[in-house]
Order: sequence, then C-alpha cells, then structure tokens
Amino acid sequence: MEKEYQTKDIKATETKMEAPKPSKMGKPEEMADGHIFEKEGLFLFNWKGGQCGYGSREAAELGLKKVSGNHDS
Repeated sequence: MEKEYQTKDIKATETKMEAPKPSKMGKPEEMADGHIFEKEGLFLFNWKGGQCGYGSREAAELGLKKVSGNHDS
C-alpha cells in the first residue's frame, strides 16, 4: 500500500489578487458611528451596524442622543 502512494508537486498560482474596491456607502466619515450626514434630502447616521434616517438635522441629533444613551428623558 505504501508503494502506491505518490507525492504531487504543487505550483504557485499565476493569477494576482485584485485590490479591494471602495465601499459604495460613501466617504469614511459617513460610515463612522454617530456622524450625521445628509443624503438625498434625509439626515442619516450609522449606529452599531444599522442606519437611522430623519427629515431634519435637529431630529437626527435628537435620535442620536436617544440611541447613544445621552438623552435627558
């Protein structure tokens, strides 16, 4: 049984790995948690993997305070 065993030469691949493409989410500051930005008339911010959207910057600021726990009830 051992006499039937053969090794195989392994060669390196000839293809090159492509560089990662930029995300379609936008600029890096738009992806940071808690940064409010405007997109298509909405004021948005990312928070813990989700995205919250509001009709005005003031509402977005209030919403950010609520989700971050910095709201005075």
